Amino acid sequence: MTTKPTLTLSASATATDVPRPTPTGPVPPTTVPPTTVPPTTVRPTTVAPTPATSPPRTPPPTVGNTPSTTVWYTSAVAQAAARRMAAAGRVGDPVCSMAALGNPDPRLVPQVSRIGIGTSQGYWCLIW
Repeated sequence: MTTKPTLTLSASATATDVPRPTPTGPVPPTTVPPTTVPPTTVRPTTVAPTPATSPPRTPPPTVGNTPSTTVWYTSAVAQAAARRMAAAGRVGDPVCSMAALGNPDPRLVPQVSRIGIGTSQGYWCLIW
């Protein structure tokens, strides 16, 4: 049977054993080049004017209360909103339940009993 020799290690150090850097002179200042940030364009947001009074909104129908036919009628309020949109050249008015430039998508119109419509220069306003 062979026995393995035992290995013992030891080390010691003192604070005087640590090398210390010696100053060589003044440190030159470093300059960091400025970063370039592309200019940003701030675009003002416009909000359509809110009419003094708006018509009461008809609540959406519940299941079982869905009408079989929808009555479409020309609404003075929707007509005025369509004129405002055409004058501004933008789609959207607070009184419109749905606004469009060109023909509105009929798949997006709910089945309700009455829908008021207004149009001006290709702008449509639907109120339900």
